[in-house]
Amino acid sequence: MNQERTQEIEQNVPIRSTWIIEVFRAQPDGSYVPEPRQFRPNLWPSAGSGWLANRIGVVPTNSAMLYMAVGTTSTAAAVGNTTLTGEVSRKAFAVNNVISTNVWQTVNTWGGGADSVASVSLVEAGTFNHAGSGQPTMGNRVTFAAVVLANSDFLNLTLLTEVGTRS
Repeated sequence: MNQERTQEIEQNVPIRSTWIIEVFRAQPDGSYVPEPRQFRPNLWPSAGSGWLANRIGVVPTNSAMLYMAVGTTSTAAAVGNTTLTGEVSRKAFAVNNVISTNVWQTVNTWGGGADSVASVSLVEAGTFNHAGSGQPTMGNRVTFAAVVLANSDFLNLTLLTEVGTRS
C-alpha cells in the first residue's frame, strides 16, 4: 500500500486511547481517599499497531490482548517499545469490554500489599497478549507520574480505546 493511501486511512479511522490512573489511599478508619486522577495519552507501539492490523485484516494468528502490566522504568514511551523493562507485575484484565459502540475498556487494580507492589515507584504500564514476560506483543504503553503504594493502598488503571468517531 502506498504512503498516501496509508495516510488517508489513518485520517479516516482514528484510533485514540487514553489511560486513567487513579490512586486510592487507605485511611485509619478503613475508608479510602482518592488522589486526583491522571489522564495520559496512550502510545501504540509499532508491534501493537501491527498486531491490531493482523487481528482485523486476516485470520488472527496472534493472541488477544488480555493482560496489563505495571513497571518501574520511567523511560519515555516510544513506538519501538516491546516490553516494560521495569515490569514488576502482570495480571489478566479485571474488566475487558466494549462500553459503547466503538470504545473498548480495560481495567486492572493493584493493591500495594496484596500484589507485592508496596513501596515500589510505579511509573509505567502496558497491555500484552501473553500472561508472562516471554515473547508477548505490547499493544499499548504509557508512562505516568510516580505512584508509591502503601500496603493497603490501591492503584486502578483504565485504558479507553476509541476506534473511529461517531460524528
